[in-house]
Amino acid sequence: MFLIRHLRQAPKRWLQPSRKNHTKIINKYNSMRRTTTRKFNFPVYIILSLSFSILSWTKIHACTTVSAVASNGQVWTCNNEDGEIGVANFINVFPKSGEMKYGYFTLSYFSPTFGEGSSIQGGMNEVGLTFDFNTIHQVTGFDPKSKKAFPQGDQQILPHILGTMKSVQEVIEFFKIYWFQKGFTSAQMHVADRQGRFAIISASGIQLAEKGKFLVSTNFDICGKEDGSYCWRYPKAIALLNENEPNLKTMMSICRETKQGESTLYSNIQNLTTGDIWFLSKHDPQGTVKTNIAGLLSKGRKSYTFNDLKSLIEDRPLHQSAKPTRIELTENIKDKYFGTYNNDFTGKVKIEPDQNGIKITYSDGISTVLAQPQAENTFFVPNENVRVEFNLDKKTNQMIVSFYLNDFWRFDAWKSD
Repeated sequence: MFLIRHLRQAPKRWLQPSRKNHTKIINKYNSMRRTTTRKFNFPVYIILSLSFSILSWTKIHACTTVSAVASNGQVWTCNNEDGEIGVANFINVFPKSGEMKYGYFTLSYFSPTFGEGSSIQGGMNEVGLTFDFNTIHQVTGFDPKSKKAFPQGDQQILPHILGTMKSVQEVIEFFKIYWFQKGFTSAQMHVADRQGRFAIISASGIQLAEKGKFLVSTNFDICGKEDGSYCWRYPKAIALLNENEPNLKTMMSICRETKQGESTLYSNIQNLTTGDIWFLSKHDPQGTVKTNIAGLLSKGRKSYTFNDLKSLIEDRPLHQSAKPTRIELTENIKDKYFGTYNNDFTGKVKIEPDQNGIKITYSDGISTVLAQPQAENTFFVPNENVRVEFNLDKKTNQMIVSFYLNDFWRFDAWKSD
């Protein structure tokens, strides 16, 4: 069972002020012409049922989002999600239920659970309302308390928008009254609807695009009238829209030509008129998968991993947990796994010997001892459906440790030199 034993939420990428990041991370993402970096400190979470906690979350997001109306009236939108290397991404489907008017899907990092509240990265509903976010510089002089708190709390704002609204104007009216009480001051929401209306919403204000005009957003504050000419992705997307009819081919070109190298994790293209959706993933580079919002909703409440996009259109057998077969390993084999591993999202993971096997210590100091393996590089968390694998990363020639829950990959961490 997937557990989160602390009741407080994991932060969305735009819920806290920005800070300068250290040189190593900036160099790692030097292909980005401009980035906004986040450092989060938040309560201990017990994740993957294995005493794993995320204590700090360093995020660099340079997302590109585009919305446009074609000459035939069809409405198109696309988005590149640029973020943490070595962290899983999920598509989470929520059919209509209870007080919801509309079914929808959301996008999330690390866990499907983070696709249920204010950690949603983006989403689309069955009547063609969609949104995504761009990180921007912290907006100063804005007090979230100057607007009303949503009665159901910050966690329910984004599900409420997707589950009950069908127009950009409804979203605008909502944010004229309500605001996230714990943030939304360092990002802007790019929202679009099936009627071809587009808007940017941020702590700097609200800007509704002129009807029939396209809208492009990257990582500068549009409502704050920040100059975006320095962001190379913005003029690139503008030029492609000026020179080409909005259609699938053009949206594909925008995603491809504004890609941020290794840090672009996935792309999604939506025809809001027809409900058709195209997904592309760094985690599953075999090709593009086309689906439809109606088809997704017809399959019920499910989450899909960007590591296996074809599971959106192909059946997969239900995961059956089985007790691993134990084998013995020599000390020489185990020695090569020992050391400190790091992931910018999850923090450091320390692997060291223990009298009962191999011990993992997470960034909060909590430890767990892995059960004896069923293969030379494969271990398990006792009494949990969590698999831990060690492999050599051929790109970096570093040892890498990978964590899986119910056969879903969750994250990787690389061994420090």
